[in-house]
Amino acid sequence: MRIRPFDYWVAPGLDEALDELDRYGADAKVIAGGTDLVLNMKKKNIQPRRIISLHNLNELDFIQSDDCRVRIGALTKHADIASNPFLKKHLPILCEAVGLIGSWQIRNVGTIGGNLCNASPAADSAPALLVLNAQLIVASKKAEKKIPIESFFSGPGATVLETGQILKEIVIELPRYPAAGCYLKLRRRKAVDVSLAGVAFQAETGSAGKTLAKVGIALGGVAPTPVRAPAAEAILAGLTLDEAITKVSDCVEIAVKAASPVDDVRASASYRRTIVDVFLHQCAQKVLRTLKNGGGN
Repeated sequence: MRIRPFDYWVAPGLDEALDELDRYGADAKVIAGGTDLVLNMKKKNIQPRRIISLHNLNELDFIQSDDCRVRIGALTKHADIASNPFLKKHLPILCEAVGLIGSWQIRNVGTIGGNLCNASPAADSAPALLVLNAQLIVASKKAEKKIPIESFFSGPGATVLETGQILKEIVIELPRYPAAGCYLKLRRRKAVDVSLAGVAFQAETGSAGKTLAKVGIALGGVAPTPVRAPAAEAILAGLTLDEAITKVSDCVEIAVKAASPVDDVRASASYRRTIVDVFLHQCAQKVLRTLKNGGGN
């Protein structure tokens, strides 16, 4: 599969990259890890005239935190996120999710921003970031703006990013009280493969640690975009941990109905529905019992 000839330019900084994007418009694409873009160019799905390399933009490769939030640069590698001690302590569900992306070779090259902007319905980082209520900072020549991740995906392989915009960083508010999360992904056994179905479940208690203050449920690989299940979340929010454990089945039933799984060459809708049912039960029970036993981050 030959790639059509193109111009290649290495941006020395973010401002210069934005200038170049503004100049070339839709004829230009940015490249970070390249694990998705190069494959799409080989398949002739994308044929840009100009490739703008972001490899030298160290300003977008970082993990920074304070008492309230963590900021992750869009060019941060999956492997760096998965192994980061602060994230493993405070946001372990994100480490779990990105640790399941591709092979170790892919995780050493691929970036969190690329995984999101490729907008695969099965992107492993997306469900975890959805239940963590992540905010995405998008930059253009004119201004920066903040986009809730729930509003970022517009369809398979499509986002709300406009021509001339670059995803700059991801901002996540840290849990104030005991919290725990779980991410489960189904893929073909012993294969480095995209998710057939992925389930993320995150819960945070109130200050006393007895009642659920926040619940997040998100699904990947089952619909045209990664999705949240707010109606299912509402069933558990506000309950004591003991009450929530008994209501998991009701929560799962609502989430499975809301998912509206799709049929494709990798799995049937019926099979995906079954997997979501099983995985969500497992995730919810694990998280709730962890919090009940005084665990969590």
